[in-house]
Amino acid sequence: MSVDSHRARLTRLKAEEARIRKERSRHEAAAARRRTRAADWNRRAGRASSATAQERHTRSANKLEGEAAELDRKAADSSARLASNARRQQQVEADLGRAEGKLQSARDLADRRRRELEKRHAREIARISKPVVRYVHEIRHVPAPQAEKLRVLYLTANPTVLEEMEDADEFYVTRIRVDKEVRDVRAEIASALHRDRIDIDHWPAATPTDLLNGLNEKRPHVVHFSGHGGDGEIQFDDGTLEDPQSVPVDFEQLALALGSTTTPPLVVVLNACDTLNGAEPLLATVPIVIATTGEISGLASHLFATCFYRAVASGQSVRAAIDQAVFAIDTLAGGKGDVIATLTREGVDLDALILVEFTEDEDLGEGAS
Repeated sequence: MSVDSHRARLTRLKAEEARIRKERSRHEAAAARRRTRAADWNRRAGRASSATAQERHTRSANKLEGEAAELDRKAADSSARLASNARRQQQVEADLGRAEGKLQSARDLADRRRRELEKRHAREIARISKPVVRYVHEIRHVPAPQAEKLRVLYLTANPTVLEEMEDADEFYVTRIRVDKEVRDVRAEIASALHRDRIDIDHWPAATPTDLLNGLNEKRPHVVHFSGHGGDGEIQFDDGTLEDPQSVPVDFEQLALALGSTTTPPLVVVLNACDTLNGAEPLLATVPIVIATTGEISGLASHLFATCFYRAVASGQSVRAAIDQAVFAIDTLAGGKGDVIATLTREGVDLDALILVEFTEDEDLGEGAS
């Protein structure tokens, strides 16, 4: 769970503690009032002039004493719940401390990486600033600079995941059409303006090890995950043939994996339910995170992927590509396009960032169908 989640839980527990304390005070005060009234009735019984009046006063006193005893029991129950609340607060405070420590460690790691990159940049500037002498006869041909292809590591996982039915103690298995999503993304890119400038490398039934292998082999600019998510984690596949089960990877673990390479990706896309909450640790290694604010339907997930990559392959900025996907979800998937959200490092301009590069003299008709 994220630091914010732990803090919110601690706030709820403290509010619950205050409510229980008020409840216990009410029970104790009510019990005291009833004992005072019971003592008054007992005094009246002692002064009664007849046996009938004495019996009636005694009966009233006993009733009030019984009510006071019941209120004492409720006050004791409140005390027990306060003790339980205190134990839970202690546990949440410990969890919060560990989460804050991990977050600080991630920030420290990001700072170290930033400083190292600054040092490398300074060394590179110093190197290229040195004059280089070349004889005329050494020059043969200077090739034109080539724009690099955008490499996308497209991970999909669809293991068996049990979802709890609302208002019922029953579960059902959910499966999603991630295979069709990838096929349609490729079809959209194939008809885009700069289709030859983007490379989709699909890894189906992806395991956590596949993520590392993909980072090592492909050096991707974009890591895309389509599958199940929520509660600060995504669900990878365990790689078994029959009844594949999910392998949860939380965002702190994912940040560690994405940072375990000399060339971390530029963008991480988490096309799964509820992936924005707790995703802040990813910014330690990746400057841009595209995620979801809550549950996303299969159709909305499909529309987001196809529209986003079609726009990217057409030379649109990241912001424009996201806006096109939001429009498609709003108009074709029953609204809720605002389920798509982003996290970025300070200074990142999504409006200016274009992932697919192209030269100015490129024929604008090339690649169109």
